[in-house]
Amino acid sequence: MKTTLKTDHAREGHPSFRDLAGIYAFAIGKDGERDTFDIAELDSRSLTAFLKKDGGGNLLAENCVRALLGHKQISKQGQP
Repeated sequence: MKTTLKTDHAREGHPSFRDLAGIYAFAIGKDGERDTFDIAELDSRSLTAFLKKDGGGNLLAENCVRALLGHKQISKQGQP
């Protein structure tokens, strides 16, 4: 099943997040259109989906990336 990634509207295009990670993914922006965005611009659920995309499952690594990009840590159950 393919997950549709979405941006966090407060982060999308904001200078603090644009090009922060230097890793880009296709996502739906606040205008409803699909485009490429830095993963720092993704909403919390989309970031988690992106990190788990090809198998994932490393909670420590996922939480490190989330912390570096200013998202809350996720619990052992995998929810923010």
